[in-house]
Amino acid sequence: PARSSGSITRSASSCGGCHTLADAGTTGAVGSNFDETKPSSELTLDRVTNGQGGMPSFKGTLTPQQLADVAAYVSSAAGS
Repeated sequence: PARSSGSITRSASSCGGCHTLADAGTTGAVGSNFDETKPSSELTLDRVTNGQGGMPSFKGTLTPQQLADVAAYVSSAAGS
């Protein structure tokens, strides 16, 4: 992988203002609780890339590899 798991965790934890993911130590309550919804990597990649509803797109903020890494991490850490 291009990034260490610690680096990926830090990227995903920036999502914690809205989302809950125990592995990243986040407890946001605005968006989905990933520990409960257990999103697939494909769904997570779509949402971080394109956004939906209140979820912004991070396509211009993160590289394609970073988007893929965060999606894979969230899915794996959530137990999907």
